[in-house]
Amino acid sequence: MDRKKTLLLFSYDYPPSNGGIARLCHEIAIGAKQYYDKVAVLTRKKDQAHVPYNYNEIDIVELPASRIKCELAAYRYLRNIRDNNEVDVLCGVWHPEGLISLISGMRNVFILGHGTEFLSGDSKFRKWFWLPFYSPFVLNHAKKVITNSNYTARLVSGITDKANVVAIPLAVNHNYFMPMERKPDSNKLKLCSVSRILKFKGHDFVIHTISELPETYLDKVELHIAGKGPYLNDLEILVEKLNLQNQVFLHKYVPDEELPGFYNQSDVFILCTRQSSLSTQVEGFGLVFLEAQSCGIPTIGANTGGIPDAIEQENGGWLIEQDNKRQLTGLIIKLIENKEYLEEQARKARSRVLEKCTWEYYCKKLFKEMNR
Repeated sequence: MDRKKTLLLFSYDYPPSNGGIARLCHEIAIGAKQYYDKVAVLTRKKDQAHVPYNYNEIDIVELPASRIKCELAAYRYLRNIRDNNEVDVLCGVWHPEGLISLISGMRNVFILGHGTEFLSGDSKFRKWFWLPFYSPFVLNHAKKVITNSNYTARLVSGITDKANVVAIPLAVNHNYFMPMERKPDSNKLKLCSVSRILKFKGHDFVIHTISELPETYLDKVELHIAGKGPYLNDLEILVEKLNLQNQVFLHKYVPDEELPGFYNQSDVFILCTRQSSLSTQVEGFGLVFLEAQSCGIPTIGANTGGIPDAIEQENGGWLIEQDNKRQLTGLIIKLIENKEYLEEQARKARSRVLEKCTWEYYCKKLFKEMNR
């Protein structure tokens, strides 16, 4: 692969911000060092909080925190780059980072795509102006749009057929999310889930399904949900209403440094996210599925959004149709009754990650695409 002189990763979402885009951009910046002579990150100034262990290995160019001042400073910074043929700009999202990069005169502009930013939901402004007119201008002029899943790639192609789009499913830090020594409870199937607590995440569906299990299986299941969000109170009420205090446990926020241990205390990870044409809420990929699999925990997910790129059927996980209680009930009973099958899927989960879901694997594919 021919080396470029500089990679400039332009993203407002970057550590110490904590979120999927921030983590993705940081992993890309670290992985790019073997493919570029210089790697730098252009991002908004943030208060220092928890940062990744290798945060200081990357040159950070901080922009003002104020939105208007930030965008003007970003434009001036990019405009002052002399030989922009030798600089690849990788944008965290298409707006505003992608637009600013293009109007500043940068020639090698690449854009990351995540999912929700390409949906209109019930917004008439997004449906009739933002997506059909504004976004194609940016997407069509980028050298490549690199999406986190085939689902997100289809969203981009649905907006414009002129964009050069390629899907590269996400990866996980397999050295951080690892299997740990644990004492499995042979009498229980322990399920866990990690996400922001929103209705579209489908926790209520899983809880209702557990409540309707045959009595002989109900006491053999536990569900541990980690996360905070506006739907948390509704879940607390639901658990009490269904009298599932001995089956469902709400752990609220679990810090990043405790997540590997949280995954490892369970047998199966589950997140059955919903998808609706009237909403912009969708799982563009679902990095938590890979985090669990990397810990040797097989995963259950709904066949919605980009989840089919995060889970391969019976290769460390299972896909069910949205809100299908019959499918989920049958799977839960099978996992309770067949421990050897569950253990086989646990081994496959970790093997799948090591084979094709590491950040080294992702970055190799990413920079090969960017240098074609």
